[in-house]
Amino acid sequence: MRIAVLGAGAMGSWIGGQLAASGHTVSLLTTNAAHIKAVRNSGLILRTRNAEIIVKPEIYHPDEFSDEISGPIELVITLTKTFQLEAALSSIAGLLTKETAVLSLQNGLGNAEIIAAYVGMENTWIGVTMLPVDKIAPGIVQCMGQGTTWFGQVNDNNSQMTAKIAAAFSSTSLDVQRDPHVMQRIWEKVAFNAGMNAVCALSNATPGSVGSYGPAKELVKSAAAEVASVAMSQGVSLDLQAVYKTIDFACEKHRNHVPSMRQDLLDGRKTEVGAIHGAITERARRAGVGVPVNKMLETLITLAERSVS
Repeated sequence: MRIAVLGAGAMGSWIGGQLAASGHTVSLLTTNAAHIKAVRNSGLILRTRNAEIIVKPEIYHPDEFSDEISGPIELVITLTKTFQLEAALSSIAGLLTKETAVLSLQNGLGNAEIIAAYVGMENTWIGVTMLPVDKIAPGIVQCMGQGTTWFGQVNDNNSQMTAKIAAAFSSTSLDVQRDPHVMQRIWEKVAFNAGMNAVCALSNATPGSVGSYGPAKELVKSAAAEVASVAMSQGVSLDLQAVYKTIDFACEKHRNHVPSMRQDLLDGRKTEVGAIHGAITERARRAGVGVPVNKMLETLITLAERSVS
């Protein structure tokens, strides 16, 4: 399958690298010049706690991709930040045809609507991944444990392409599952991230240190519970106990993982606070649901962004 990964940070590089290792033709797209240089010179190094492999996918800056590639792209996997998505899709718009499927595995809410503006909802897939992946250095990414990835369509109206996407992932070591209730999964990931990502970012902590301090863990769960209330107001009934179990699992099994929001603040980058806490608080406002913990976290993350930018 001809696949482009739009947003080859830690997660995009890991997923794209696994697809390349299984024989798919993969192009990683990133604006990180150091990462491009490292992968072109030495390949992409994929590490786990016990093993390491090197793969050699194509890698490009998005602005050069359209000039370098000929022929249709069957699948685009988007792993940019939500606020970057429209510009990223615009940069490769000339390669998006009526046969191109676009799959968002991004954090946050609102990604499907942005993608559908380019390829239509019938060619839009959405999903969520719980893989704990860190970028160690340019050209090197490490997965810190196991995690499932779920995907599906809002309207579930293109079963043939859904099967092709599932088949592409089935040839890898990734645990990827089609889920007809994928919106529930996305809201559950938002609930997890609203607490864990923000608390780790603000306290310079990891899930392991959150788990070892009871009040911090309760704060994470309080943020998740607020998200569950907002989801219900939107007609989505998420499994809050499953979210709590995911929080417990991360605290125990992903102890040293550095969540993406903390990585962004450490590197002086803009975070996904708008697509996570901003989306939550805006939907809560319209629905008349109180979310004081998420509003506080949104304010503090935004202040931290302004302090490091």
